[in-house]
Amino acid sequence: MSTHRPRYRYIAFRAEGPRAFSREEVLQAVHALPDPLWLVSFESPEGLVRTTNVRKDDAVRALNGIDRIAGLAARVETLGTSGTIRRATEKYLGRRSRPSEGR
Repeated sequence: MSTHRPRYRYIAFRAEGPRAFSREEVLQAVHALPDPLWLVSFESPEGLVRTTNVRKDDAVRALNGIDRIAGLAARVETLGTSGTIRRATEKYLGRRSRPSEGR
């Protein structure tokens, strides 16, 4: 058994449907997957889940396979993968970190 820490990957995604979904609704959909993912953040319609480098491809397939959220037809599209929350947020979710003042 390995004693190494897992190398996390953060997958940015967009969940679209007939209405905006709440964080709790998306959390239930993500936890209902055969191999549940950790929901890091969600601000409708975009979110971020955490997985490991070994399970990344399976996690992307599982996210893209979600077709219902809260009983409504939904489409989940993965936007990209990164090794840090900050980089995934800046690159794929369009939430830019504010530059420090005085620099």
